[in-house]
Amino acid sequence: MRLTPIIAGAAALALTASPALAWTNQDHEIFDIVSALESAEGKGTTFYSFLNVTKGATPQEINRAYRKRSLELHPDKNPDNKKIADRFARLGVIGNILRDDERRKHYDFFHDNGVPKWRGTGYYYSRYRPGLGLVLTGLTLFSCFIHYVFLYLTYRVNKMRINAFREQAFEAAWGPSKKPLAGKRKMKTKTSEQGSAMGMPGINGGRPIGAGSLLELAVEAPDKVYVIENRKENLITEDLAIKPLLRDTWLPRAILGRLGYEPSASAAADSPSSSRSAARKPSVKKTFRKPSPSQFEDSASGGGATSGEEATSGGEDSAAGSGAGSKGKGPGRGIEGMGKVGGRRRKTVPRPQASS
Repeated sequence: MRLTPIIAGAAALALTASPALAWTNQDHEIFDIVSALESAEGKGTTFYSFLNVTKGATPQEINRAYRKRSLELHPDKNPDNKKIADRFARLGVIGNILRDDERRKHYDFFHDNGVPKWRGTGYYYSRYRPGLGLVLTGLTLFSCFIHYVFLYLTYRVNKMRINAFREQAFEAAWGPSKKPLAGKRKMKTKTSEQGSAMGMPGINGGRPIGAGSLLELAVEAPDKVYVIENRKENLITEDLAIKPLLRDTWLPRAILGRLGYEPSASAAADSPSSSRSAARKPSVKKTFRKPSPSQFEDSASGGGATSGEEATSGGEDSAAGSGAGSKGKGPGRGIEGMGKVGGRRRKTVPRPQASS
């Protein structure tokens, strides 16, 4: 019974499309003249009204009306009218159609039944052939539409998977009846052999889960399900599946990214790289303190370690290089009379003694 409407619709479509497949070049010519005539002379203007004759006019009457009308619309008699040449050329085409019996029958059919709105893809393509820019624009918009469809389908799938996960947790905690019990029940379960190659919001940062992975759950009445990760309980609800917006498609996202705007919440939730980058620890920058020239002089004269010997690299302690008898690598520990700093040896100049 369900196939009956489908078959009926297909038959209706075939009956509707069959005349469009049968349009000839003569029919297409008539379509063009009818459209141009109504645009220039007004809606509802026909070939017969343009010649000032009736539909039942004889060929002789059409010839007389055509000669009279051609004298009125001749460009030589209307030199100041810029549109008269187009009207005169259109009159010649209309006269040729009405004076030919076969072509007149074609026009009378459309005169009685109306010009069809759909005239075949070949007709529109030959007259409104798109350029390269229009084609690229259409393909871009179409790709954005397809991307949005995939994002929306992913959103719907995530909602269904979250609901199925919650139902399985309820059944594991409360039994097949799923009747809520008092208190919070904790349990551990393993994923299936297939795992979760797609990933699910709220679990493992939305990243894929390997087969046989251990999940720690907590179920609390009346309808709360938690996933415990790193001793933190994450509530699993449908709200974790965020409905995508049009700006989440690739073109608006690229434009907003170039302008410096952050992606929307749905785009950030769908990207597992965001959680990885957030968990990344900031790197420690290595800093070195350059000793002053006076410290070089003190080291050359055997004054011992000073504060200029300290160097820090990521929080490392360099105090072991200071003190008596140590073989540190600070300034003044190289060859006598030379200061070794940063791998280069610089000659030290003794401080002049004050004259007594």
